[in-house]
Amino acid sequence: MYLRVLLAVFLISTMALAQGSLPYPKDGTTIYVVRPGDTLWKVSDRFFGNPLFWPRLWDLNQQIDNPSRIYPGDVLSLKIQPPADMPVVKIEPKSQKISFKDIEPPPPVFYYSRGGSEGFISPGRWKHLGTILTSEPPKILLGTGDIVFTNVGSENGVSVGDKFTIFRTSKPVMHPITGKRAGFKVSVQGVLEIIEVLGKRKSTAVIISSFKEITRGARIRPHEPFVKEVTMRKGIERVDGFIIETKNNTELSGSGDVVYLDVGEKHSIVPGNTFSIYTLPRKSYDPDAGKQVTIPGTLIGKLVVLEVENGSSTGIITESSRQVQIGNIVSLDI
Repeated sequence: MYLRVLLAVFLISTMALAQGSLPYPKDGTTIYVVRPGDTLWKVSDRFFGNPLFWPRLWDLNQQIDNPSRIYPGDVLSLKIQPPADMPVVKIEPKSQKISFKDIEPPPPVFYYSRGGSEGFISPGRWKHLGTILTSEPPKILLGTGDIVFTNVGSENGVSVGDKFTIFRTSKPVMHPITGKRAGFKVSVQGVLEIIEVLGKRKSTAVIISSFKEITRGARIRPHEPFVKEVTMRKGIERVDGFIIETKNNTELSGSGDVVYLDVGEKHSIVPGNTFSIYTLPRKSYDPDAGKQVTIPGTLIGKLVVLEVENGSSTGIITESSRQVQIGNIVSLDI
């Protein structure tokens, strides 16, 4: 009986797909405003009862350049609206056969809820515009909702409502293999908003979001919008590199942890690229050959790139079969 029900649902879905246009959307809704987490796949499933209608929904909304990139606030039309001054001619659509393999789902999208907090490796010290001087009341550790005073003001062109990224720059990061300086680790700690300009180089602000504990002396610079979603894509040609540092200053990492690589934009790396993670090759003695032989590295995990700098990139480990460590090899998936 259960199989018959499944078969019936499948047949109904197939019949709907065979029509030449979208069915009338559920609840009579003709305009939809995109919400966080929405995709054309999900919207099609919600309003038309089948996610496989997403290509026709995309075709109906010509303003969408990339079906994998719709954003909260975007307006989608769910039904063709004929011009009021033109007669409507009804044409009986011809049936056509459509197989499931003819309709591909959108490329997978990786969503990182703490987008903007991942940090990165900068070739030099990240430039700042000002500094958090103190707070009201005075506190050692600061977080969301705290009132602070900064040394930016009218002289810097600052106005009420301006937002600034709060960050700190670490000591130099040394490459685990070459021993050379790879850059400086930038830790993004939060965002503040100016609520009062007190002078040429003085203002009051409120911390509107914090990713970790913030202290006096943290640097600030004009806030840039950050991305929480990246479309996962394969690389064009093989690129190999190394994990050179971790966000949390730990030697061992696993799924969900942020790491930094020594390959970036100049190596044609883009956000959404995926890498395979391998252990370093090692030597082992072969008694039959009477010599040392090389054992190749073992695949131990995967990561996806979130942010890219010229010579480095920030990634998050999506899966791992064992602990990942600084110095592990990464190879771009192509």
